[in-house]
Amino acid sequence: MTLMMKTCFFSLAILFLWQVQDGAEACSCVNIPPEQVFCRADMVFRATVRGRRLVDTGNGPMKSVRYDVQVTKLFKGSSRHFDAVYTSSSVGACGATLNVGEQPYVLTGRMDADGAVHITMCDFHALWDDLTFAQRRNLNQCGQSACVC
Repeated sequence: MTLMMKTCFFSLAILFLWQVQDGAEACSCVNIPPEQVFCRADMVFRATVRGRRLVDTGNGPMKSVRYDVQVTKLFKGSSRHFDAVYTSSSVGACGATLNVGEQPYVLTGRMDADGAVHITMCDFHALWDDLTFAQRRNLNQCGQSACVC
């Protein structure tokens, strides 16, 4: 390997490590109670994740993850039909990670003008079975008015 190639390789390695460190620090979430997250969200719903795939967002090299979901209960938000939620493919950019399977999640997120639902790691996402009794009662009894119960 020539000196020029070694220098180029070293420079690229430094740039790569710098970018990895940058991405690791890019997302931080304020720790607030789930009930407040529900109040701030456009959408609160229970859904089962049926599939996962990378999609091009058209915003440069960053891809998004599309989770195909089957919504079983809408607690808050637009009754507009949706069958997918989108998140960043990078944890450093606040991308949420969900497991494909049979267990339902409770998710919060934002709906854009086109009707696409977006979630981040700062939104609430937990398995329905992991919710406390009080959280389930609040969701089931209060629905759209969960913030005042």
